[in-house]
Amino acid sequence: MKLPTTIKAEVKLTTAASVQVSAREIDALRVGDSTSVGLLAVLFWCGDRDVDGSWVIVDASRIRNRQTDSLSVTKANLLLTSRASDGLSHLRRHVADHWPAFLYAFKDDGLRGHAALVEVLARCHRDGLVAERLPKHSILAAEHRATVKEFIECHGEADAGRIMQDLLAYLLAFVGYREVTNNAVGVPDFVLSDLIGAAARAITVVVELTLDEASRLLDLCRSVGDEELTRAVGRSMPV
Repeated sequence: MKLPTTIKAEVKLTTAASVQVSAREIDALRVGDSTSVGLLAVLFWCGDRDVDGSWVIVDASRIRNRQTDSLSVTKANLLLTSRASDGLSHLRRHVADHWPAFLYAFKDDGLRGHAALVEVLARCHRDGLVAERLPKHSILAAEHRATVKEFIECHGEADAGRIMQDLLAYLLAFVGYREVTNNAVGVPDFVLSDLIGAAARAITVVVELTLDEASRLLDLCRSVGDEELTRAVGRSMPV
């Protein structure tokens, strides 16, 4: 699936069932061409186990600005918008597949604070070390929620939100963006650009395997904890 050439993002962490978004923030997410996208990404921590600790990502162009200085967007509306056919399914799947492991991998750095975290994230991104940092084992949902809770209790909602913003920027960059521009002051929160391997990503490779070989490959993917490949191989297996 084709990825946006440029991503602009506004990121929120909220302990409520809605989030405030200013007109200034929405305006900053406007893009000038069809190959780019502006995203609103919200991490809820509101007592709803179905969404707590997971990112809800929407195309900001689908948020209707009512010509007010700010508007409140509810969790229900964001979830509904995130299910629309808008070309972002690949990005959402990437985030959903890797977010618990990514947070776990950079947990200690993040608990030390924003400056320490960004230094490590930028270095790992620049040197191509992100994949090596990710744990090979699956992160349990309860373990992931406990980590999110620890960040909020350690840093408070506002500072934890800043740290989650840092993490999401580099998690999205991990899909193939060289340049990460974080805005310490101003909007949007970050911009990703210089997409690499765009042509290669559009190529689908077909490998012919016997059923026995495919079953062994599926077992190997499971044994090393590669959830993404496990799903891909599993989808090709006969029911």
